[in-house]
Amino acid sequence: MSDNKELKVQNLTKLYILVMLKSKETVTGYYILEKLKQDLNKKASPTYVYDFLKKLKVEGYIEDIAKGKSKRSKGYKLTPPGSAFIDRIFSRFDNLIEVAIQSKLEICTLCGVKLYGKFHSETIHGEVKNFCCKHCAKAYKNSLNKIEE
Repeated sequence: MSDNKELKVQNLTKLYILVMLKSKETVTGYYILEKLKQDLNKKASPTYVYDFLKKLKVEGYIEDIAKGKSKRSKGYKLTPPGSAFIDRIFSRFDNLIEVAIQSKLEICTLCGVKLYGKFHSETIHGEVKNFCCKHCAKAYKNSLNKIEE
């Protein structure tokens, strides 16, 4: 590990590389490039990705894992110090991610569960209500019917 200041992660590409390293046992540079293209619609420079991986390796955060004879099959595995480093980086991004997601959260009208992305909505008495599932919507409508009776 070098004596320099901690490695900086100041953009989405580097953060996403760390996410991939943390979420899989081993990853290859090729896999990272393909996932960046697929998930973020970003064509990253191989030099940029491999240089970042090299810096992570110099710091002792990842190690080489041979998965075959091909250069494309050379994998990288997170070390315990690398896992701790990524946890520190993720904690720095927690507030940013929370704010970004918080503004998009809805609440199930019946059970109160937080909803993100796809969820069930119905217009009831002229008002749009959000539910985690159609069963909550049905139970909510049944409870309204009982009150109205």
